[in-house]
Amino acid sequence: MMSNFDPIIQKYISICHKYGVEVQITLTCGDGERQTVHGDHIILNTDKIPADAFEAYLAHDIRKVLLPQMVLETDRLLLRRARPSDAEDCFAFLSDRRTCYDDGGYEPFRERDEAYGRLMDELVHQDMRKMLVLKDSGRVIGTVNLFDAPDRVVETYEIGYVVSPGYRRRGYAYEAVSALCGCLLGELYADMVIAGAIERNTASLHLLEKLGFRFEGRRTKGFSHPELGAVDLLYYVKEREPSDKGEQT
Repeated sequence: MMSNFDPIIQKYISICHKYGVEVQITLTCGDGERQTVHGDHIILNTDKIPADAFEAYLAHDIRKVLLPQMVLETDRLLLRRARPSDAEDCFAFLSDRRTCYDDGGYEPFRERDEAYGRLMDELVHQDMRKMLVLKDSGRVIGTVNLFDAPDRVVETYEIGYVVSPGYRRRGYAYEAVSALCGCLLGELYADMVIAGAIERNTASLHLLEKLGFRFEGRRTKGFSHPELGAVDLLYYVKEREPSDKGEQT
């Protein structure tokens, strides 16, 4: 039986299919949970979801299913989950002191030892981290990572990114972050994406401005830097366009 929600459901099934993920969506009514996700199966109780909020609820669950599995393709890159075979390529930026200090305040690796192996095992299991892979060579040149931002009252993701020193200033970070933000805000109905960087990381700050992020504010002494000590984090935000917000039923 057709429902008033079928066009919205078909839209998100098509989006998932575009990124190589098959999803099943079932509508129920009466008693029971408002929404549940079992693997790739989403169940929504229409008796407990306001009609004008149905897309927001569905999109929330679609993101939970799609984002860990999706492979996002740009002109030059594939964004996919980490694999054990990525260890050699990742060492190029995980052994670079400036990258490690500015990215997370951690010490660089000097060799591919047991500790490095454990880190790569962790990366493989991080389902919201994507490797930046050159389509023409298969080489991993960086990562982009998504985090939930539970301190916001709308659906928000924080994004972080690293590009290997030998591949910077070629537009790869712009290409990857632009595509991911377009997917999140334009297709998957998230409300905001936020990102932060320390003040000396001018390349990252300029990238965010070029991507259309606006300056939100300064988190004083929000980052412990191994060389600089306690430094401020500058935060930027990009919101879903008003035209996209008007799509909900």
